[in-house]
Amino acid sequence: VFLLSRGDRLYLGAQDLRRWRMRLPETNPLTHYGEDFYALDALTDLTYRLDKSTQTLAIQAPPGLFDATRLTGKETVFSAPSLASPGGTLNYDVFASHTKGKTNTNGLLELRGFGSWGTAQTAILAKDLNGQASVIRLDTTWTRDQPMDLASLRFGDAISARSSWGGAVRFGGVQWSTNFALQPDFVTFPLPGISGEAALPSTVDLYVDSALRMSREVPSGPFSIQDLPVTTGRGDARLVVRDILGREQVITQPFFTSSRLLKQGLQNYSYELGFVRRNFGIDSNNYGRLMVVGTHRLGLTEKFTGEVHGELLGNQQSVGLGGVLLSPFAGVLSGSLAMSHNKKGVGGLLGFGFQRQRGNFRVGANTQLASQNFAKLGLQPEKHAPRYISQMTVGMATKNYGSFAANYTQQAFRDREENKIVSGSYAREVGGLGSLSASVTRYLSGEAKTVFSLNFSMQLDIGKRRSANINISAKPGRNNANLQLKRRLPAGSGVGYRLVSGLEDSVRREAEVSLQNGVGNYSLAAGQSQGQTAFRGSASGGVAFLGGSSFFSRRITDSFAVIEVPGHSGVGVYADNQLVARTDVNGTALLPRLRAYQINTVRIEQADLPLDAQIDAIQLDAVPYFRSGLLLRFPVKRSRGALLDVVLENGEPLPAGALAEIIGDS
Repeated sequence: VFLLSRGDRLYLGAQDLRRWRMRLPETNPLTHYGEDFYALDALTDLTYRLDKSTQTLAIQAPPGLFDATRLTGKETVFSAPSLASPGGTLNYDVFASHTKGKTNTNGLLELRGFGSWGTAQTAILAKDLNGQASVIRLDTTWTRDQPMDLASLRFGDAISARSSWGGAVRFGGVQWSTNFALQPDFVTFPLPGISGEAALPSTVDLYVDSALRMSREVPSGPFSIQDLPVTTGRGDARLVVRDILGREQVITQPFFTSSRLLKQGLQNYSYELGFVRRNFGIDSNNYGRLMVVGTHRLGLTEKFTGEVHGELLGNQQSVGLGGVLLSPFAGVLSGSLAMSHNKKGVGGLLGFGFQRQRGNFRVGANTQLASQNFAKLGLQPEKHAPRYISQMTVGMATKNYGSFAANYTQQAFRDREENKIVSGSYAREVGGLGSLSASVTRYLSGEAKTVFSLNFSMQLDIGKRRSANINISAKPGRNNANLQLKRRLPAGSGVGYRLVSGLEDSVRREAEVSLQNGVGNYSLAAGQSQGQTAFRGSASGGVAFLGGSSFFSRRITDSFAVIEVPGHSGVGVYADNQLVARTDVNGTALLPRLRAYQINTVRIEQADLPLDAQIDAIQLDAVPYFRSGLLLRFPVKRSRGALLDVVLENGEPLPAGALAEIIGDS
C-alpha cells in the first residue's frame, strides 16, 4: 500500500518497509487511518519509478538502506549439568623403595563424597621413613559449583588467587571465586569482528590465517560477524563474499587478541577468608595468621582490563592496582603498582611488561621493582623483598628449520648474591626418524658454569607404542649420556616397560616393568648407579560407590558414570563412539572418565540385546559436575508380542475386512 500526495510525493507504509528489512528514515511519518507512512525521497540514494497506469512501483535500494545482519562466529551455549547422584570414590597409591639396606614405604589415600549438596574430599599421606611412621592430612575441602554463574564456593583447605603482583598461599577457610572452567567452551577474552555489505543475497566464507573457519548465507544489505573463531596472538581474517550472480569481493582485516584480557563487562574475582597454612605435607593442622584477601579483575573496555588486589594479615596490609592494555602497535602492555604497611614500615612495588607476537615470532619482557620494606602474601615476614626481578624471552618457530627460543633472567636480592641466567633452546623434527631438541644454560652469577643438553627421540614402532631416546648432558665436572628404550602402556589393559643404560664410565642401568588392568596400575623397577643398587615398586587403584553398588577401577580422578541395563549382561557401552566397558552379570558397568561440564555422549550396543527387548533410547547425554558421578539407566522391557496366522477351515485366508475374535485364554 502506498500513498501519492498532490505534489507527486510517494509514501510507503512502515509495515511494508520493515517487511522488506529496510530501515525507517529519521523523519516524521504521515499517519493515515492509524498507520505510519514515510516519504520514499527521505531514503538516501533510493530510486523508484511509479507506473500509474498499472499501479506498479519499482524500487532500487542500495545495500546500506537494509538492516544489518549479525552473525556469530563462535557461539557459546551454557550447559546445565545434571545433579550428581549420591556416591563417593576412594583412590589409593602405595610406594615402596629399598636401597642401602633400608626400606621406605609411603601411601596416599584420597576420599571423596558427592551429591546434590556438592563435593567433599580429603587426602591422607602415610609415611614410614627409617622405621618412623607418620600420618599426615593433606587437604580437606567442600566445594559447591554454580556453573550458570561461573562461580565456586569452597570451605576448608584451598589456594588463594594470584594477582598481577601478589603471591598465593595455601590456607584454611572459605573462598568465593569465579571459575570459568565450569563452562569449558566459554571464551573470556575479547574476540574480533569483521563486517561488509552484500548487494544481493550472498554466501560468505571466513578464513583465519588461510584456514576456512565458517561459511554462512546472508541476505542483501550490510552484515557483521562478531566473535570470530580465532586463537590468541596476531593474524589475518579474510572474508570472501560471493553473491548469487557469482561475483566475489574479498575483505581482509588483521587482528590481535590476548587471553590476558577480559571481555568488556566480564568480571573475574576471588575472595578468601581464613588462616595461612604452614608446613603443608609435613604437619596436618598447622595454621597461622588470619588473612583476608580479595582480587577483582574487570574488562573495562575491549582493549583494557583493570585489577584491584588487597591483603590483610594481622599487622600487615597490602593494596595495589594492575592493568593490561592491548595496543595494535606495541602488543600487550601490563603494569602494576602496590603499597604495603607492616611493622617494618611502608613499602612499595612497581611492575611493568610487554608481550608481542607477529606470525611465528614472539618477544616479551617484564620487570618488578620493590622497596626493602614491601610485604605481600607468600613472602615470609622475616624476609626482605627482592630489589628487582626481570625476565626477557624471544622465540621463533619456522616451518622447515624448527623452533628457537632464548631467555634471560636476572634476580637481585638483599640478603644474598644476585642470580643471572641466560638460556637457549632449539627443537625440530628430523625427517621421519624422530625429534631432536637441544638446550644450553649459562649461569652468569656466582660460580659461572654452563649446562648443555641434547636429546634425540625416535619412534620405533607406532603400532606397539615403542620409542627410543638418547640423552646427552654436560656441565663442569660431569657428563652424562643415556640410552632409553620405552614401551608405553596402552589405553586399556596391557604391559609397558622402560630400559635405561648409561653410555659412559659411570654406568647407570635401570629396568622397569608396568602393568595396567581394569582395577589398577602396578610397577616394579630396579636400578644401579655409582655402585649402588635400588629397588622400588608401586600400586594404585580406586573404588567407586554409586547407586548402591561398588566398582573397582583404576584411580578415578575425573567425573564418572554408572551404566545400568537391568537384567542384561555383556552389553557394550560406548563413550564418544569408543567401546569402554561391558555390563556385568547385574547389568551394570562403570564408565570411569567423563568430561566435567561438557556433553558426553553415552550409548549402548543394541545388537547385544535380545531380539524381544524393547528400549526407549540407546543413547543418553551426560553432563556431570566436576569429580562427581551420574547414574545412567537404560530401561529395557521384554516384548510379549506374537505373530498369528489365521485361516479358514478349508485352508483359505480370511477375506479382507473380516473381524476375528479370540475366545478363551488358549
